[in-house]
Amino acid sequence: MEVTYRLKPDELNDDFFRTVKQMFVGKEVAITVEEVQDETEYLLSNKANREHLLQAVEDIKHGRNVHTMSIEEMESMIG
Repeated sequence: MEVTYRLKPDELNDDFFRTVKQMFVGKEVAITVEEVQDETEYLLSNKANREHLLQAVEDIKHGRNVHTMSIEEMESMIG
């Protein structure tokens, strides 16, 4: 089993460790800690992607290229 948690350092408390211990009783685990890159920062880091996203934001602000559908239409797509 693999589980990924995304938390802030101040959320690492006894409850968290107790939960991990309960999930993996009798098993050996590997714990890797890495800094998570901000998703917005990542998406804006590429010039072409940034321009595309900023244009999309402007389109939404001005009601351009906006597609809407009813709940019924959405439901018909999944069922």
